[in-house]
Amino acid sequence: MRCKHCGAEIIRIHTMGGPAICWASPTTYWPARDSEALELLTPNGDSVYGNLTGELQDAVGVGYLPHTCHQMLLILQGHDSWDRPVYKGPDGNLYVDVDPRKGWGPNICTKYQNDFDGEPDDSVKGVDFIFTPFRDVW
Repeated sequence: MRCKHCGAEIIRIHTMGGPAICWASPTTYWPARDSEALELLTPNGDSVYGNLTGELQDAVGVGYLPHTCHQMLLILQGHDSWDRPVYKGPDGNLYVDVDPRKGWGPNICTKYQNDFDGEPDDSVKGVDFIFTPFRDVW
């Protein structure tokens, strides 16, 4: 199913308060340990808080991020072969900040064939980005 406003792939999760709209891609989460913890919904509709980065063996579950139109949460994954920060979006795709200079706005592009070291492909426009745990800049 797609969001009728922005076209993003979404799912509905039934909660005690009614259906909630979430990004369709599940996200691994870790115990809430700081102010970067976010609210997620489990597949059975429970609301949990967790961090979105950590060591895989310490992960506590899989949840879904609530969908917000024209806002995209990007989770830092590391640096590509050009030392550019690479992020994973809630849609499961990889994104790169092609000009991560301090004091400049983000210039986010998709990665060609969703390859970590792939070339920047399409520019992402009309979206406000939320970086977790932070926006990595030079």
